[in-house]
Amino acid sequence: MVLSEIDSIERQLKIKLPDYYVKTMLDYPFPADSFAAELSLCTNVKSILDNNCVFQPAERSFAVGSDGGEFIYYVKLDGEEKVYIYDFERSHVHNSVEADTWAGFLHSLSLQEEELNKDELLEEKRKRNKKWWQFWI
Repeated sequence: MVLSEIDSIERQLKIKLPDYYVKTMLDYPFPADSFAAELSLCTNVKSILDNNCVFQPAERSFAVGSDGGEFIYYVKLDGEEKVYIYDFERSHVHNSVEADTWAGFLHSLSLQEEELNKDELLEEKRKRNKKWWQFWI
């Protein structure tokens, strides 16, 4: 993400993004084709704006990404670095804490990326080593 995109988000949502978010997005720690970039810590401006439709300006919250399902990850624009879960289905996790710190959130995304990469490697190995009669793999 570049500074002009961040400025565009701030202008369209009429908010000031937290410094820790801006620094992370300008020096993005995940590959461009990662799960994090697509969903959890979204880099697509349109998707970011779409995710933020759930909040009213008075709520002073900013959606940073989603899990691809019913959860949106968001931060409050009051200076704290906690990352919260907004649940569309309003389950027991609605507005619960996903991570106590921004660094903790980034760390959990790193662990998810590692796990997804391991799964992909295992799947490739499984396909390479399948038996001739295993057509479903």
